[in-house]
Amino acid sequence: MAGDALTPARTSEGRLRQWVGILSAFFTAQGLIQLAGIAAGLLLVRTLPVREFALYTLALSVTTFFTFLSDLGSTGSLVHFFHRAQQQGEDFAPYLAAVLSLRRLAFLLGALAVAVAFPHAALAKGYGGLEIALALAAVLVAVWFQIGAAVQVLSLRLADRYLVSYRAEVCGAVLRLLLTTTMAATALLFAWIGVLATAMGTATTALLAARGGAPRPPAGSDLQPYRKRVLRYLVPTLPSALYFAIQGPLVIWLAATFGATRNIAEVGALSRLGLVVGMFSALSSVVFVPRLARVTDERLWRVRYVQFGGALAAIALALFATAALLPGALLWVLGESYTGLHRELVLVVAGSGLTLLDGYVVSVNLARGWNRWQGLAMAVLVVIQAAFVAFISLDTTGGVLTFNLLSSAAALAIQVAIAVPGFVRPPGLAGNNA
Repeated sequence: MAGDALTPARTSEGRLRQWVGILSAFFTAQGLIQLAGIAAGLLLVRTLPVREFALYTLALSVTTFFTFLSDLGSTGSLVHFFHRAQQQGEDFAPYLAAVLSLRRLAFLLGALAVAVAFPHAALAKGYGGLEIALALAAVLVAVWFQIGAAVQVLSLRLADRYLVSYRAEVCGAVLRLLLTTTMAATALLFAWIGVLATAMGTATTALLAARGGAPRPPAGSDLQPYRKRVLRYLVPTLPSALYFAIQGPLVIWLAATFGATRNIAEVGALSRLGLVVGMFSALSSVVFVPRLARVTDERLWRVRYVQFGGALAAIALALFATAALLPGALLWVLGESYTGLHRELVLVVAGSGLTLLDGYVVSVNLARGWNRWQGLAMAVLVVIQAAFVAFISLDTTGGVLTFNLLSSAAALAIQVAIAVPGFVRPPGLAGNNA
C-alpha cells in the first residue's frame, strides 16, 4: 500500500526530471545557436555601412520569403504524418522523402521569380548590377541548403534524436559567426558576403543532420502516393501559406516601398534585437510541437497545449517589459547609427512577442489538421492589413513597425478563433503519452 501511495509522487518527480533535462538541453543548444546568430547579426549591424546593411537586409528578407515559398507548410506537415504513422503503424520514411522532393521542385520554380523580383527591388534603390548579382547568388545558395537542413533536423527531432539535431545547428551557427567575424576583420564589408556566410552555416547544418541518421525509404520506393497525400493535406492551406510566406519579410518590403534606404537599415537593425525572441520561437518548433505530436491521450494533450502556450506568453511579456524599461541599453549594442529608436524598439519586441504566440498556435493547428478555415483566415487578414496600409503612415520606421504590431495581433486572434472549434470537437484519439 505504501508503495502504491508513492507511485504518483514518483511519476510526478520522474516527469519533472525529464522536463528539466529536455529544457536544459534545449536552452543550452538554442542559447548557443541564437547567441551566435545574434552576435553575427549585430556584428554586421555595427560594421557594415548603412547602404550595404540595407542591401543585406533586403537580401535576407528575400531569403526568408523564398524559404517559406519553397515550404508552404510541407515541412510542418511531417509532424501530422509522423503522428498518423505512429497510430496506424505506417513507415514514416517515404513521407520524409516526399516532402524533400516537393520542396526541391518548389525551389526550382521559385528561383525564377526571385531572380526577377530581387534585382528589380534593388535597382530601384540605386544598387549596381554586380553587387545585386552576387547577393542574388548567395540568396539562392542559402535557400537550397535551408531546405535540406529544415527537413533533416525535424526528422531527427521526431525520432527523439534531439542532441544530434542540436549539434548540427550549433556547428552551423558557430561557422556563420566565424565567417562573419573574418569578414569584419578583413574589412570585406559587402552585403553578399554576409548572406553567403549564412548560406555556409546552413550548409553545415544540413550536412551534419543528414549524417545523423534520418530515416530513408526502402530502395525503389514509389514516392508518388506519398506526395499526393502531402499535397492533399496542403491544398486547404495553400492560399494562406502563400500569403503568410510574405508576412515575415513584409515590413522590410514596406520600408523599401514607402521609405528611404535608411528606413530599410533601421528596420533590419531593430530586427536583430527581435531575434532574442527567435530563441523562444524555436522552443515551440523544436520542443513543444514535436512533443505534442507524441501525446495520444486527448485530455493530457489539452493540458500540455495550454501549459506550453502559457509559458510562451510569459516569455513574451518578460521581453516586452525589458524593452520598455531598458531601451537605451538594448539600442547601445546596435551602434551609433541606430541610437534614439526607443519607441521603435518597443514596437519591434511587442510585435515579435505576438508573432511568437501566433507561430505556436499556427503550428499546432496545422499539426492537428485544423486547416479547414485557413483560406478564410487569409482573406480576413488581407482585408485587415489593407485597412492598416490605408490609415497608417508607412514612410517612417515607426509607422512600418506599428503596422507589423497590429498585423501580428490580428493574425494571432484569427488563429485562436480557428483553434476553438478543434477543442470543442476534438478527433477521437486513444492511448497514452509516448
